[in-house]
Amino acid sequence: MSRKIVIESLEDFRSLNGKSLLVSEPIEITEERIQDFCRGTLNDEWIHWDRDRCRASHLGDIIAPGLMLPALFPHMFWQVMDIRLPRMIVKKIEDIRILTPIRVGSRVVGSAQVDDVLERDQGIEVRYAIEYRFDGEPEVVATACFVNRYWED
Repeated sequence: MSRKIVIESLEDFRSLNGKSLLVSEPIEITEERIQDFCRGTLNDEWIHWDRDRCRASHLGDIIAPGLMLPALFPHMFWQVMDIRLPRMIVKKIEDIRILTPIRVGSRVVGSAQVDDVLERDQGIEVRYAIEYRFDGEPEVVATACFVNRYWED
């Protein structure tokens, strides 16, 4: 793994505007991982639990919930980022798009870039454009935009 990107000031974020931050290691989407996520979100839809029914349907196998891939982004993010600012919040996650079912056994790679750095009355707002692909494949299978706020003292 490469060295972490160290952020010690708002100016450090400004310098990243438009730049790629990361391409993650592949994450395997297992049945256990899907169902653990579903337990935590009280999601009992059959498409995440009933393998026989899924295989008999157009789905082909159990699929991941739409919110699961964006939920993996913090894991990817903190592997490469070292943010030393005193205040940070996740403001929102928007434009989540799942373009193809994410089936059991898939290996997913996430990439992120700083899409925009917006000045606010206090601090800045950073928009991260996230794309997910199957490992070794060029097509994007899901996208999302994370928006975080950062302040200095």
